[in-house]
Amino acid sequence: MTALRHAAALPAPEPLRGNAAVNRATDRFLHDVETSPVDPLIRNRMIDHAAAALVGSCRQCFQALEAQRPIPEVMHAHQGTACTTK
Repeated sequence: MTALRHAAALPAPEPLRGNAAVNRATDRFLHDVETSPVDPLIRNRMIDHAAAALVGSCRQCFQALEAQRPIPEVMHAHQGTACTTK
C-alpha cells in the first residue's frame, strides 16, 4: 500500500495511464492481494484502500483494481456471518 501511495504522488504525464511507478505498484498489489490467504471481504477492503490511494493518478489502474473486486465471493460467503482469515 505504501508503494502505491508513493507512486501516486509522482507526476504523471497523463491521468489515463499514470506513470511507470504507479503501473508497477498496481501490478504488484494486484498479484499480492490475489495470492494472499485472506477472506474475500478483507480482500475487498484492501482494494478499497488501494483505489483510494490511486484516485486521480491513473484511471486504468483504478479500473484494474475495481475489476479485481471479489464481489460474487463476498455476496455468497457473507450472509450475516463475521469475517475470518483462512
